[in-house]
Formats: sequence, C-alpha cells, structure tokens
Amino acid sequence: MSREGLRAGGGMKVAAILLDTARELAYRKTLIVYFGIVTLTLLVLLLALQTDVADGVITGISLFGLEGQASPHGFAFGTGATQNMGMDAETLVRAMQIAMTWTLYPVGVMLAVFATASLVPHMLEKGTIDLLLSKPVSRPVLFASRYLGALLVAGANLLYFVGGVGVILAFKTGVWNGGFFLAGLLMTVYFGALLAFLVLVGTLLRSTTIGIMAAAAVYFVSLIIAFPHANADWPNLLTSKVARFGTQAVVEVLYHALPRTYELGSMVTSLVLDKPVVSWMPVVWTLVSGAGALALAIVHFRRTDF
Repeated sequence: MSREGLRAGGGMKVAAILLDTARELAYRKTLIVYFGIVTLTLLVLLLALQTDVADGVITGISLFGLEGQASPHGFAFGTGATQNMGMDAETLVRAMQIAMTWTLYPVGVMLAVFATASLVPHMLEKGTIDLLLSKPVSRPVLFASRYLGALLVAGANLLYFVGGVGVILAFKTGVWNGGFFLAGLLMTVYFGALLAFLVLVGTLLRSTTIGIMAAAAVYFVSLIIAFPHANADWPNLLTSKVARFGTQAVVEVLYHALPRTYELGSMVTSLVLDKPVVSWMPVVWTLVSGAGALALAIVHFRRTDF
C-alpha cells in the first residue's frame, strides 16, 4: 500500500474513534443534559429579554416582564423608577456579556467537565479497554483520539453557548461584538487544558468522582496561585528562611505547571470590552500546561498492562 493510502487509512481510523467517543458521550446522557441546559439558557435569554433601540441607543428594556428604563447608572427595573435618559446599546451589550463571562463561563466549563469526566474511567473498564486495544491503532493515537473527541464535542457545546448568546444580543440590540466570540474560543482552549488534567487523573486513578474533584482543584488553585506569584512582597510574611524558600518553590511550581486561569479571565474581559490584550503568552503557557498533562497521561496509558 502506498504512503498516501496508509495515511488515509490512519485518518479514517482516527475519525472512527472520534465518532465512537461522541456516541459514547451521547449514550451516557451527560452531554445531552449539558446541551439541554445550554439550550434552555439561550431560550430564556431570547424570550425574557426585550429591548427598544433607536439610533443605537436603548430607550426601553424589560427582563422577565419587569419594565426598566435607562438611567445614568445603567437600568432600573420597575414602573416609573427613573427618568428615561437613554443608554448606548453597545455599552449595554458589553455589560451583559461581561456579567455572563464572570458567571456562566465558569459554569459552562465545569458542566463540560461533568459531561466528559467518565470518559477515561469507562474506557479503562474490563471489556471496553480490551475492545479498544484490539483496534489496529497505537495506544498513543487511541488515547489522543479519545481526548480529541471529548474536546471537540464539549468544546462545540461551549461555542454553541457563546455563539448563541452573541447572536441573541445582536438580534435584540443590533450590536455585534466580535471580541465576545473570540473570548469563547479562549475559554474552549482553557477547557482543553483542564480536560487534559481530567484525563490524566482518570488514567492514574480510574475514578470519575476524583477526576471531577481534581479538575475543580486545578481550576481554583490555578486561579488563586496567580496572586502570590504576582505579589513579590508576600514571602516577607514568613520569618523562617526554610519555610519561605519552600513556600515560594511550591507557588512557582504550581503557577508554571497549571493553566493560567486568572490571566485568561483577564484576557476574556479585555476582549469583551474591546481593550488591548497586553500579552498572549498566558494562552501559550496554558496550551503547554495542557499538553504536558496529556503527554503524561499518554505515557502512563502506553506503559500500563491491562
């Protein structure tokens, strides 16, 4: 067989694994529930939010039937609460998108974690792993394909949520914010890194529950650890040189090994508000962190005797 034929055959095998992964996630219902929650959220936003726009200015707004009027400080809901002074539609859209970024984005990422957490533990169950290993593909390709399948399916749900919110707000106000969609891509990249740690823990411990807990720990630890890393004076609080050195070492190791949660959150905010992004390096380091976790998972999977 020619080299081109081998490549085509390998591509078809990978595509088949990706399709099997998507089918398994759908069969387990978690992905369907996730899709349903996102769809319900979009429908609520579509039906509950009503706006009146004139020449790019919001002249009236209602949410869940509560009438509101524009004021110098935003919007007040009720009847006759404030004088109608108007508000720029773009300002309203960006404010709503920032609110969703700070609340629903983390929720969306964790829902994606819940939807994919059982993938590796189930794959390693007796019978399932025997069937998968019987396929004419190498273990690294098999594992990477399963990871990619989960990322594509769950990432598509994240982009569906972001795209749906952006389209609905554009339909309601006439304002199209491209930075919001780019922010959604950044959150998908972040989820890819978090998923790599999820599959690493799943490969090592073969537990769905522990995998979810580990992913949540990575999220919060990587968020918190950015603050002592950015504050050069905090070690002065420790009087012991040994404790100071040890604590600093732990902080720096965790900061460089885990995804850049805080920095990516700041970048998302800047994109939504159409402010310049100071540096794109947090994206690079997040990709490196996720790639490292995935590589460790593949090495362990390759060497394990099932």
